[in-house]
Amino acid sequence: MLETQYTKSPTSNSGERSAPRPKILIVDDRPENHRSIERVLAQAGAQIYNALDGNEALSLTLRHHFAVVLLDVMMPVMDGFETAALMRINDDSKTTPIIFITAADYSVDFEFKGYELGAVDYLFKPIQPHSLASKVKVFIELERQRYQLKQSLEDIQRLENRNKLLLNSIGEGIIGLNDQGEITFINPATEKLLDQSERGLLGNSILSVMYAGDSDANEVSWTDTEIFRACSRGEPHHEEIGVFWHRAERLFPVEFTATPLEDDGKFIGVVIAFQDITQRRKTEEQLAHLAQYDSLTGLYNRYAFTSMLQQGIARASRSGQPLALLFLDLDQFKQVNDNLGHEIGDCLLQEVAQRLSSCVRDGDVISRFGGDEFTIILESFNCRSAHNAAIVCDKLLSILSDPFRIRGNSIRIAASIGIGIFPQSADSAEALMRCADLAMYRAKKLGRNTYQFFTDEMQQEAQETLEMESRIRNAIEHYEFELFYQPKIDIETETVVGAEALLRWRDEKGHFISPELFVPKLEEMGLIEKVGAWVLEAACQQIRDWQGGGLPADFKLAVNLSVRQLTESGVAGTLKGLLDRFGLAGTRLELEITESIMLMDSAAMIDELRAIHDLGVDLSVDDFGTGYSSLGYLHALPLNALKIDKSFTLKVNQDEDTQKIVHAIVSLARSLNLHVTAEGVETRPQLEFMKKIGCHTVQGFLFSPAIPASDFTQLIQQGSRSANH
Repeated sequence: MLETQYTKSPTSNSGERSAPRPKILIVDDRPENHRSIERVLAQAGAQIYNALDGNEALSLTLRHHFAVVLLDVMMPVMDGFETAALMRINDDSKTTPIIFITAADYSVDFEFKGYELGAVDYLFKPIQPHSLASKVKVFIELERQRYQLKQSLEDIQRLENRNKLLLNSIGEGIIGLNDQGEITFINPATEKLLDQSERGLLGNSILSVMYAGDSDANEVSWTDTEIFRACSRGEPHHEEIGVFWHRAERLFPVEFTATPLEDDGKFIGVVIAFQDITQRRKTEEQLAHLAQYDSLTGLYNRYAFTSMLQQGIARASRSGQPLALLFLDLDQFKQVNDNLGHEIGDCLLQEVAQRLSSCVRDGDVISRFGGDEFTIILESFNCRSAHNAAIVCDKLLSILSDPFRIRGNSIRIAASIGIGIFPQSADSAEALMRCADLAMYRAKKLGRNTYQFFTDEMQQEAQETLEMESRIRNAIEHYEFELFYQPKIDIETETVVGAEALLRWRDEKGHFISPELFVPKLEEMGLIEKVGAWVLEAACQQIRDWQGGGLPADFKLAVNLSVRQLTESGVAGTLKGLLDRFGLAGTRLELEITESIMLMDSAAMIDELRAIHDLGVDLSVDDFGTGYSSLGYLHALPLNALKIDKSFTLKVNQDEDTQKIVHAIVSLARSLNLHVTAEGVETRPQLEFMKKIGCHTVQGFLFSPAIPASDFTQLIQQGSRSANH
């Protein structure tokens, strides 16, 4: 059994599937005849199979489909006619074209016998190459066409199966209609959505499914529907909100699209794809509610309130009546959240909302503006609008003064209220909001639990605040901050043993801005962490530079640490990185914290302080005696030192009570093995007093103010005793 495969393939059109090469079977008992035929068919682009007898040929036809069989009639054992007869018994080869090859001298009966066995043609020996190639070419082309037809039919069947699967599996309902509006097809989703069977729907009018409004469905004609009008013109019809009937005589909302079906340009029906939008409608209604109302309190939210304020101002402008805007902020609400938890805080906000709502008229608008802020619009005031607004504020503050009892907790809370009046304060909603907000902050500054009307002075202060904030951001961007250093003096030897790094701001004109002005602003603006990180880095770099110039072995540089740095920024990790980067021992640094930190009963904060202490860095309590520190924390925290505030130092020679307080502080510190530094020493008598009661070091103008790094470098290099500057 021989097989010859020629690699040349027929060229296929671009984009069409390439057909496999057709197969040709040559059956002849003489190999030389095989070779002759193969040479002629070498360019036919077919695979050539060879059989030397009928049995081999039959075996091959069981395994392959041939485009044509070239079958020699005269063969030993089983001639060509017998072979052809057996091929016709097998279903796979029953229709395979057979060309008989025979000698030229044959009878008419001989020829008829071949045709009866399914022969399609004869070739006569000696075979003419052109005749052989031409006849075989016809069957090769027929085979290619047969293959393409088969593939097309398979594609159509696959498409039909896929479409049917899609229609049966998609969640959308699909309804097919004829041109009379009668249902001819539904998918399983339609049965489920309508709760009706296919048998119960097929043949019925689509009008039995669609809700016709107040009209009787029997009175509505298919040709009167929007679906028919659009689809009969060849146009689709879409409805975002339609209504269909459920079997239980329950209506439900749907979104559907009706697409026309056409045959040769003629309208023959409609396909309707629909989906139940009940849940979507509920969600849209919920979203619409959320867009207007605060989910926690049920009051209007910021967005709705802003819109209502604009509308209220428009009405007030037309009527000539004033309008009052109240901006209310709860005092110390953060402490409730921090101490009792956010769940209690949320309950408190809900009860506050209820009390506030009980104090205003039905026509007044109240909203939760955000967080613990509430806003109220008071319309239709007479000429005494300011007086009436004040009366409402008194009622609000009074009703909030009663304790709130929430889950076993008795909570007292107050509020600060700012008042803006249209048109006296401002003539637009946005400007009036700013005015009321500024007035609210003024109320907080005046001691809280009160209200304030907006004044032009507040606007000026607000403008100055904005300018200061802008200048601070510009200062950070242009590196206008720098560190000055105030020497720490050993009280016995009066030599420099350390320094405190103090932040200074020299603006673009060379003027110094007081730290009392810009440091609180850094806190308010949330920039204290960024600037504080820079201070730590600059201080470490400065120590590194000084170490090369003969820095005393016990020299420590103190840096102030803000509450926010300690509680939010992971300062211990930052500090370790800086010490490693600049090659410093932790003993070169001292971090000064405020007394307020000692009141923060936070395990995380204590862990952070211990991590700092483990680096070898000293911890000192700054301005001791001015806050509300717990003395217990002096022992519990990993502290090394404390500093007596300069307000005490300035009065030690003037007030006996102050002397007693300072003496008690020093005695307490020494009993706890804490190093004591006195700030603000400006006179010799102050110095002598501090020395007498046992202070270790002092700072103050008696020895030196804070000076630039270059001046302090000279001070170190001189190694001299500190002088009065």
